[in-house]
Amino acid sequence: MPSSFTRDSLRPYIGPERYARLYPARSLARAGAWLAGGSDWPVDPLLPFTQIATAIDRSNPAENEPPLNTAEGLTRTQSLVMHTAGAAHQLHDGGAGTVRPGRRADLIVLDRDITRVPVKEIRATSVRYTLVSGRVVHDAQSQAGRLPSRGGAALGRARRRPDTG
Repeated sequence: MPSSFTRDSLRPYIGPERYARLYPARSLARAGAWLAGGSDWPVDPLLPFTQIATAIDRSNPAENEPPLNTAEGLTRTQSLVMHTAGAAHQLHDGGAGTVRPGRRADLIVLDRDITRVPVKEIRATSVRYTLVSGRVVHDAQSQAGRLPSRGGAALGRARRRPDTG
């Protein structure tokens, strides 16, 4: 996303031609590269839903300037894979990153369907529940004393969604 780091600290040193090709996510994905989402970089907000949305629209809602190289934005599916299976691949954790039989399934339940809402709304997503090994370990409503039934077993039926790109 455009920020003071990319605009003020990086652009003067790499020049306009390289700056126009900054963070070529779509090109790398098209070439078959594994992309891993997440950050420990101190100039990046450590907010996963902001990172997921930014990989798609490459904008910075806090700055009044155009998105950074929109041609390199990812689809929703690519961004979600980057932040799940891609991160697991980077960590050499073949037992995580996707939901399939035989894999660990620590899951989160969100307050919205991030495959359907406008991209800008993804940034405002909240986690309702976090499940680890089938048990609720975080409940956003626990202050009110409302826990899901069956100790976090099935909180609802999963529905398969088509790729909304």
